Amino acid sequence: MEIWTNFVDLIYTMLLGLSTIFGGNMGLAIGVMSVSVRLALLPLTLRFARRSMEVQAALKKLEPAFSNIRKKYKHDPQRIWHETANLQNLHGIRLFDARSFLGMLLQAPLFIGVFAAVRRGLAGPGGLFWIKDLMQSDPLLALICAFLTGLSVAMAPNIPESQRTATMIIPATLTFL
Repeated sequence: MEIWTNFVDLIYTMLLGLSTIFGGNMGLAIGVMSVSVRLALLPLTLRFARRSMEVQAALKKLEPAFSNIRKKYKHDPQRIWHETANLQNLHGIRLFDARSFLGMLLQAPLFIGVFAAVRRGLAGPGGLFWIKDLMQSDPLLALICAFLTGLSVAMAPNIPESQRTATMIIPATLTFL
């Protein structure tokens, strides 16, 4: 547990250093830290995204075969699952592999450590833009987050129309909770 505490302390110290650089603005320090972590993990993220796109393209090519399997065995869900898995194995499609699990395993401690350090940093002084205390909720910021979340979902090209409304409303609603 001491290793974890030291890891979070290191991230928190970097947050304090950034805050000092930005004139005590902890909100700006958190933003810069978050962007830096995302940039550091960008090669891994792009690799996962490419892999995901390859799998989606392969599954799309096999959609007629999946449809035939669903029609042929519509009353036997177990058989549908089995035949679908066999078809995926036959074409070398693995929806989940050890490399993607290892990548998630590497990213998780970093994100959790940044989160823990940010929580500790929010207890100190400092604000962001018009927000004086980052520990207090701000309705305008919540509204901006809800709008941007809804907008990003609305602009996503790979969400089916039947799910688009729900995927826009649910995250935007959760922003206010």
